[in-house]
Amino acid sequence: SLIQSQLAPQLAQIKAQYKGEQAHMRFMQAHKNLGVSPFYTLKPLLGSLVQIPILIAVFNALGEMPQFSAQSFLWITDLAYPDSLAQMPFTLPLLGSQISLLPWLMTLITWFSTKIYQNPHAPQSVVKQQKYQLYFMAISFFILFYPFPAVMVLYWTAVNILQTAQQQLIKI
Repeated sequence: SLIQSQLAPQLAQIKAQYKGEQAHMRFMQAHKNLGVSPFYTLKPLLGSLVQIPILIAVFNALGEMPQFSAQSFLWITDLAYPDSLAQMPFTLPLLGSQISLLPWLMTLITWFSTKIYQNPHAPQSVVKQQKYQLYFMAISFFILFYPFPAVMVLYWTAVNILQTAQQQLIKI
C-alpha cells in the first residue's frame, strides 16, 4: 500500500502527459525508481495460491473427521453438523430451515474487524474500497458457511478473532 500510494500520483501524471512508448518507458522508470517490478501487485496473489490448497485441505479434514461426531461444545450438540438453536417452520433458500448461531457470530466478528481495519499506508479511498470488499466477503461467507459443520465455522471464527487481535497488537 505504501508503494502504491507513492506510485499512483506519478503514474497519473505520466498518463496525463505522455502516450505510447514514451509513457511505457516512464512507467517502467517510475517503478524502477521505487525499486519494484511493475508486477509487484501480483505478490499477494502468490501467497493466496499457496494458502488456498492448505485451507481446502483443512476444511476437508475438519468436515470428515469422525472425532467431531457426537462431540459437543458450548451450545453446539454435535460439531459434525451445523449448530442448530431452533427449527423454522419454513425453508430459506441457501440457509435451510435451521437457525444457527455460529454463522451469525462469524459474520459479526468479520464485520467488527472490518470496522476497525485501518491501513496507514493506503489513501483513504483505497481503505474505503478494501472495507467494502471485506463487508461483501463477510456476507458471502455467511451464506457459504451457514450449512457447514459447526467445527468448520468455529475454526473460521477463531481464525478471524486471532487475526483481528494480531492486527491490533501489531498495528499493521
